[in-house]
Amino acid sequence: MKDEKLKKMEQEYKEIPIPEDLRRRVEEGIQKGKEDRKEVTRMKKRSKVISFVKAAGGAVVAAMLAITIMANSGASIANAMMRIPVIGAIAEVVTFREYKNSTEDNHMSADVKIPEVSVTNEDGTVNQETTDQINKTIEEYTNEIIAQYEADVAASTGEGYESVDLDYEVITDSDRLFSIRFNQLTVMASGAESVRIYHIDKQTGQMINLKGLFKEDADFIDPISNNIKQQMKEQMAADDSITYFLDSDTPEWDFQSISEDTTFYVNEDGKLVIVFDEYEVAPGSMGSVEFVIPTEVIQDIVQDGFVS
Repeated sequence: MKDEKLKKMEQEYKEIPIPEDLRRRVEEGIQKGKEDRKEVTRMKKRSKVISFVKAAGGAVVAAMLAITIMANSGASIANAMMRIPVIGAIAEVVTFREYKNSTEDNHMSADVKIPEVSVTNEDGTVNQETTDQINKTIEEYTNEIIAQYEADVAASTGEGYESVDLDYEVITDSDRLFSIRFNQLTVMASGAESVRIYHIDKQTGQMINLKGLFKEDADFIDPISNNIKQQMKEQMAADDSITYFLDSDTPEWDFQSISEDTTFYVNEDGKLVIVFDEYEVAPGSMGSVEFVIPTEVIQDIVQDGFVS
């Protein structure tokens, strides 16, 4: 039912013609959003580098910074670095390739960044099984986005507008968890946001889903789902502009519960965050929504090292 709802909404806004002035403003907004996101990322990286330099200092820092810069300069350099056991763990993620396309006649464009991840064991050797698994998963995901865009280009009559932007970031890199997040923005008659996050348990070296955070046979679905419903009700009671699919006139669309594969990440404060795509639990005006789960809700059932 949820997939049918999303497809229906997507089809409706695909078919809406866009005035030229709106198209121009959408394009300018997309470009500004990209620039703002790059600036935020750059400042975060600069802040981390400055802190590291102050803490360590000296020639070792200069060497480490040089390595980091090279690792993020391109796939060929980073892949070569992966073969050096001493520094292999530094070059965990690189942009392997980038798909870019623009069709002025159809007012369609795409920019899809595709990373490559290398997972290393404690002894510095590559964990080939998990490396292959996560890169195959990323490849299938990004190929699906590209294929959909190319199908839309082929079907376009020249009246519509579409912009697809996919970027990624390492959102968690703690002692226990590594997470890489993909943010997709598709703009047609309106914008649609979606999030995909892949995780590796550093203790086991394996990819995990939400279930992998918790102790064996633990019931995590009910307490988290109930907390999310409570947060939804509190937010709607406090702000009339906030709406969720909960206790509505169409109960078949209402949020019922999370699943073992619900999107999540662990934030900088060590808190579990549950993520829903646009239209998944709320109207499109709400965009992609997130709920921070208080640690006391899950502290008795979560494995050590994942949250704090």
